Amino acid sequence: MTYIVKNTATISDELLEELKLVSVSTASHTLVEMGYRNAYMQGIMPLAFPDDQQSAVGRAVTLRFIPLREDLVKQQYESDKLEESPHRTSLESMTKNDVLVIDTGSHMETGVIGDIFTRRVRYLGGQAIIVDGCIRDLQRVKDVNFPVYAKGVHGGAIPRSLMSVGFNEPIRCGGVSVVPGDIILADRDGVVAIPPQCVEEIVKIARAHDELEERWIKMKLDEGASLHTHYPPNAEAKIEFENWKKENGYA
Repeated sequence: MTYIVKNTATISDELLEELKLVSVSTASHTLVEMGYRNAYMQGIMPLAFPDDQQSAVGRAVTLRFIPLREDLVKQQYESDKLEESPHRTSLESMTKNDVLVIDTGSHMETGVIGDIFTRRVRYLGGQAIIVDGCIRDLQRVKDVNFPVYAKGVHGGAIPRSLMSVGFNEPIRCGGVSVVPGDIILADRDGVVAIPPQCVEEIVKIARAHDELEERWIKMKLDEGASLHTHYPPNAEAKIEFENWKKENGYA
């Protein structure tokens, strides 16, 4: 029996812009509290990320590879069939605010993305590339100045040991289930996959977290407050925080 898994919620570009202000750490913690305990991608880190950028956010477009089988990969890479490959199709399908998420089965013996493909994704409006495996041409990828995440680097090209077989279907990446249309949030701490229906609540909670932790708790610790009373804040500190909000126009 085949089960069809898809997202039904839609997220506006405006809400995606607000999500850019939320850190991966805050989003991961918030998702755990919401009951989603497996959203942070394990072992996938930024290999290229613009210095002046805080985060990358977008809707997941998925691509899946499996180990190469010689007869099938020969058919796929015949010159007159290149446009039919899931790999090329996924790249050319990218639009504004998309993130390409690639499942290689954690394969570490082939680089599936280099600087040429990265440039194409950037031109089409993509926000990042996430690879559960390796990329190639690392220095040239860095020169593109575009967020690219992976587990490692390998000089070999795709036909060495992989073949693409799936486009825009549920995949796994870094041990996390990713459905096309999931919202991907990435920063220098890694990558989290967010169910679309959770985004608005995460943004709301993150605002409150920013007021409490990023502004008030850090200020109090700089003034000498103890972790025992202010992180997390006890009952007395919470009253102090509410008074501070009112005095500073946050209430």
